[in-house]
Amino acid sequence: MTVDQRPVDFSALSESMTDTFPSLSPQLQIAARHALDRPDDVALMSMRSLAASAGVHPSTMVRLARIYGYDSYTDFREMFQLRLRDRPAGYLARAKDLQARGAEGGKAELLMEVLSSNSNNLRNTFEGNDTRQFIACARALSKARKIYVVGLRSVYPVSFFFYYSCHMFRGNAVLLEGPGGTFADNLREFGPQDVIFAISFEPYTYETVRAVEYAKDRGGKAVVLTDSPVSPLAKNADHMLIIRNESPSFYHSISAAMATAEALISLLVAEGGDEALASIEESEKQLGSFDAYWHLKKPSKGQKVNSPRKKT
Repeated sequence: MTVDQRPVDFSALSESMTDTFPSLSPQLQIAARHALDRPDDVALMSMRSLAASAGVHPSTMVRLARIYGYDSYTDFREMFQLRLRDRPAGYLARAKDLQARGAEGGKAELLMEVLSSNSNNLRNTFEGNDTRQFIACARALSKARKIYVVGLRSVYPVSFFFYYSCHMFRGNAVLLEGPGGTFADNLREFGPQDVIFAISFEPYTYETVRAVEYAKDRGGKAVVLTDSPVSPLAKNADHMLIIRNESPSFYHSISAAMATAEALISLLVAEGGDEALASIEESEKQLGSFDAYWHLKKPSKGQKVNSPRKKT
């Protein structure tokens, strides 16, 4: 099959590929899905490298291009390059683009785009990183004397979630935050038996990059969540997971990073044995002693129901 009219831009091409997807052969469907899920890769990678990452023959990419009316794969790839070139750069430019799309009556479409991009981020992150990579990261963390957790600015929720969850069953997690300008102070005791768990996406936070460099200089190991194999964190990583973070918003998405942190916590607990279970039980008791969580208690006969305590 071939389309009746060659798409003139990426938006038209994406729509055409989506509409015709069910009629493509299985191999072409694999290629089309890979191209739609990873448009930046199409723009930046060679045809052979892209085909290899998709698991198809390079000729399949050429056939895909011709189906949509392009004389060559180069012409097809140009649509993806133009998309990358025209995408607004910087937070303000992306926010203005977001407002313009919303003002045009596209709020429902925008919500669907957020859902679609995050679904793709999750699938591509967990499919793009081999199971063995997840296990290797978890094992490196499990063997650490101390785990130093760092992820600042927009990825701080991911680092705090990992630290908080880890601290429920391991007493050796250290969260690098830096109140009062003390960020480097907590790294002072970092040694060869320790592991730094670092998260950062472009634009990369200086303190996170520097912390990983310091950890490696001290002979320790680094487990890294980042968005590219050429990120400044990657060169010092002993174990690395590449996180997909595309978003129609002005900020990158952290959904896949959060899910990855959750997966690593799950692996650590699964291999933690009785010691992990005992620590979780103790943490639960300690939280209970402080009434950390709301419990709706059924009053006994004749007993008045106390209203929730007001914050003062």
